[in-house]
Parts: sequence; structure tokens; C-alpha cells
Amino acid sequence: MAELLTKNAIEALIARAAREKAQLELRDQREPGLRLRAGARSAVWLLVIRLNNGKRSRVKLGTWPGMAISDARAAAHTVRSQIVQGIDPNAEKQAAAKEAAAEARRRVSIKDVLDTYERLVLTGHRRGAATRRALDGKAGLLTTLANRTPASITRLELGDLVKKHARKAPISANRKLAYASAFFNWCADEGVLAANPLEKMRKPAKENERDRYHTLDELREIWNAAGTLGYPFEQLYRLLIVLPHRREEVAALPVADLTLGDDDAPDQGIWLLSAPRTKNASALRVPLSPLARSIIVEAMTHQDRPQDSRYLFTTTGDTPVSGFTKAKRRLDKAIHAARVKAAEERGGEEKVEPMPHWTVHDFRTTFNTHACELLGVPPHVADRVLNHVATATRSKVMRIYNRSELFEPRREALCAWAEMLHERLGVPRPRNEGVKVSQVAS
Repeated sequence: MAELLTKNAIEALIARAAREKAQLELRDQREPGLRLRAGARSAVWLLVIRLNNGKRSRVKLGTWPGMAISDARAAAHTVRSQIVQGIDPNAEKQAAAKEAAAEARRRVSIKDVLDTYERLVLTGHRRGAATRRALDGKAGLLTTLANRTPASITRLELGDLVKKHARKAPISANRKLAYASAFFNWCADEGVLAANPLEKMRKPAKENERDRYHTLDELREIWNAAGTLGYPFEQLYRLLIVLPHRREEVAALPVADLTLGDDDAPDQGIWLLSAPRTKNASALRVPLSPLARSIIVEAMTHQDRPQDSRYLFTTTGDTPVSGFTKAKRRLDKAIHAARVKAAEERGGEEKVEPMPHWTVHDFRTTFNTHACELLGVPPHVADRVLNHVATATRSKVMRIYNRSELFEPRREALCAWAEMLHERLGVPRPRNEGVKVSQVAS
């Protein structure tokens, strides 16, 4: 019920609201729709009115006692006039608040924005930490700009930085450009920037698809040299040859994702590769050949492995194995030492050449090439072994609709691959030692 507002009535209402810890209102008898709402902590002036579109709206005018009764009535009259003219005061306030927030975001530093970007976006990415390092780490693309505001950075500056990084590491500069462009796209979406300053910037270096694959002789050299590394890299490199998945997927393999059974059925093992751990977010049941299973059991039961770790390959017990660059360097040295020794045993004085440059990722190309050419594995099956989806065909329809796991054909292909490693590379066959994997996996 409306009443004539007075200072005493308002103060009594405020005292009652504080005492009852409730929100109470007084309606003004003189100005329709004007009311004072009092709560436990504050009292505000409100105007309740219908807009031109018929919707009921509540407009905040000010607070008591900063806004007196007469001022509140005058403000209500002004708002009412605005609404008659088709102006929505709340919409204007929201737009002003949004612009103020955007302006505040534009004033923060690149580092502060990257902190938010990492918290909201990168933490959900498999390689989020590496992406952050590429952006503002020790050799990050944006490191020298970390204390600048995003709006102050020009496309010309960024282009110069990209070229500078490309002179030292061209392919790495391509990656950093992609990461930075994704970051600035996010900034534009969030209102931190009006537009992405890196939009449509060309990569500084041309990239060619790697076509390097190992001959069977090279594969034998790598297998034998890996035997000099000890746990965990001896088993890791050999498993990557037998099971041609991506390095990060195998290196961080959780023991809980393995179902190995026992030695009475060595070809029935399965590794459940979950979607978040794959590059294409595509989960896959990976069949394990007896050779793959034997390497896994060897790693599980190795005396240097912390037995309570959730990871198959680990040195700390708490995190997956790392230090791949040093391990690869050790492996290359072992390969070259074996070549030198073989040359000495032949009694020759020929120059010993190092193995041509290769990467761990080449194991995948090696499997795909030899499996198709030597073993007659259909290309679409080899693709699924690598956890690709219909890449053997250029048909987009096939890529969308062919989601078959091809589990049994993949099992046959991987078992045939292991058999070839036994026969052509001289890899020893697994020995039935009566190990019950259920005991070591628990």
C-alpha cells in the first residue's frame, strides 16, 4: 500500500529490515511506481514501470540517504520521460557496464590475459602447458610483450617477432604463430581486442609432410640399441615399434587402462586408449599382440619401476616418463657405436655414417609403409591402427560415416607385424614364464 514517504518512515523501515533480516519496501503515494527497498545492509530507490513493449521493468535510481526523497521523485520522473521516448534505462546501463568491463580488460597486461586464457582454455588441452610455454615461456613468441596491453600491440610488431623466431627455428615459429593466433582470436571473442592482429598472417616456413620411414635393417639397429638404455626407455622405444601409436599416448600409458589377461591367452590383451589422451579426441580399443604384451609385462615388473605408480613408464612414480630429447640422443649414440663396432669387426676402414635423421614419429610411417607393402594390410586398416579415421580415402562422406573400429582386422595386422619383427629382425619371441598379469597390475 502506497503512503507518503518521510524520513522517519524510511528510518523505521530500515531498522525493521535489519532487525528481521528481511527485505521490506515502502511505496510512494505521490510518485507512481517509486518505492524504497530496505535490506539488512542497504536501502535503494527503485522505479517499477512498464516499457513501451508492455514488459514490466525495475529501474534502480540510487541509494538512501545519498539520494533524498525529492531527488528520488525527480529521478523517477526523468526515467518515466525517457521511457515515453522509447529509451530503456536498464539497457543503457547494461551497455555502459559491458563497455566499462571491456575497457578494463583492454588495460590489463598480456601476461594477465594469458593467465586467464590458461585457466579457462589451456587447462582443458592435452598440450596446454606446452602451448603456454610457446606463448610467453623462456623462448615464447610473446615473452618480450608480456607487460604490454593487448591493444597496444601491432601486427607489424608481431610479424617481426615471428620472423625473428623463424630464423632460429622455422617449424617452431609456425607452431608459435598458430598458438598466438588462437590466443588472439579468443581475446577478440572476449572483447579484450577488437580483432585478431595475426589474422591471415602466413606461416614463416614451408612445411613438407615427412616421408621418412625406416628400412628393416634400420629398425633392427634401433631395436638392438634400445636394449642398452635400460628401463623405462628400453621398453618404451621397443613398444613404440611394436605398437605404432603417438609417443605421448604410449609414454603416459596408465596401467589401469590395460587388460592383459594371463600367459594362456597372450593375444587377447587390450589397451583402452581414452579420447582425452588422443590427438583427434577419438577413443580406441587397441589390440595387443603377444610381443606388445610381453614388453608391457617386462616394464610392469621391472625392478626400477616404482610398483605403486599408476603409470607404466615412470621414473618418479608420480608422473609419466620425460626427458625424451636426452633419451633419443643416447639412442642415436648407441646406434652409431654399434655401427662402428660392426665396421671394426669386418676389418674395414670405411667411414661409418650415422643413421639419417629420424624422429620417433617415423615409427608410424614405418609401420604404415611395411604393413601395406610387405604384409598386404589394407590401407584403411593400417589407418585405424594409427587411430586415423578413413584417411586412406579422400571421400569426406567416408570420413564422416566410417567410424568402424575394425578391431579384429587391426588385431590381425598387429600380430602379423609382430611376427615379421620376429622373423625379419630376429626379435626374440615372448617366453611363457607363467606371470599372471592380474597380480602385477593390481
